[in-house]
Amino acid sequence: MASIEKQKLGFYEQNGFVRFEQALSKELLQRLRDLSVKLEASAKEDLANGAVRNQYYLSTESGEPKLFRYNDLLFDDPELIIDLLASPTMMAICEEMVGEGCVPMQLDLVYKYQHPHPHISWHHGAPHPRNYPYLNVGVYLDDADLDDGCLRYIPDSQHEILDIYALSSQYGWNIPGVVQQPAKAGDILVQDMMILHSSEPKRSEGPRRTIYIELRPVEGIAESGKQSAQWAELRKQWMAHVIQAAEPEDVPVGWLEYYGKPEHDLATLVKLIEEKWEPAIPAVWSQKNVEHPDYPTPADLR
Repeated sequence: MASIEKQKLGFYEQNGFVRFEQALSKELLQRLRDLSVKLEASAKEDLANGAVRNQYYLSTESGEPKLFRYNDLLFDDPELIIDLLASPTMMAICEEMVGEGCVPMQLDLVYKYQHPHPHISWHHGAPHPRNYPYLNVGVYLDDADLDDGCLRYIPDSQHEILDIYALSSQYGWNIPGVVQQPAKAGDILVQDMMILHSSEPKRSEGPRRTIYIELRPVEGIAESGKQSAQWAELRKQWMAHVIQAAEPEDVPVGWLEYYGKPEHDLATLVKLIEEKWEPAIPAVWSQKNVEHPDYPTPADLR
């Protein structure tokens, strides 16, 4: 059974983010990479055929279409997504960083290509009452190196919504206290949903692909009132399938009883989740365009 070192938990509590090195098996990492290639090829084929869907977003800044984001991977490969969530490190994160009642809310894939493919400006993730954990878990399929568009954090900034326009107008990418957080393929990077973070333009060639998983206890979903009780219950059923697929030694004590047996087979559940789709809580960005000589596009890339 995987467990999280107290040092890791302490670092997370102090800073609002933490990295778990080599958290995926090589076999699972390769399967996820294969899926990412398949999804991008499918999106480009749709574009060529004039049948673009709203499940994904294509970037054309570089002159050729490149995938920027592909949402709801559960709809495309349910069995693989269950295997990812049931992996030992993910189960340990669910148990020790969220607790009983933890469910996956969203599970999407972000692609980052070389500039002028889009950067990610400073923002807070979904604002919420801070009475329950709310995590954004990044599963890295490729390396994210220093000074190459890896995540930037303002440690311990997750407790309130800051004036993003004022901070980024004055400091650009280098808000006081900023740290860059590199990662390697197979790493998992967990962040508090509300931490202020960004990702400057990528300079190297090739894709950087990261799966983002929102985790939250059902009590927190009910408290926020942003999604329905039915929506939350379907995600509890999703987690029941995850627990069923996990190795018995990775399932926390009492979780089999809490989540119960799945009421639907996986294919039926996925169809219900798709039919009963509800929007995620939106992130908070600067409300005005920022004018700065080195942000959002660094001076040497202009």
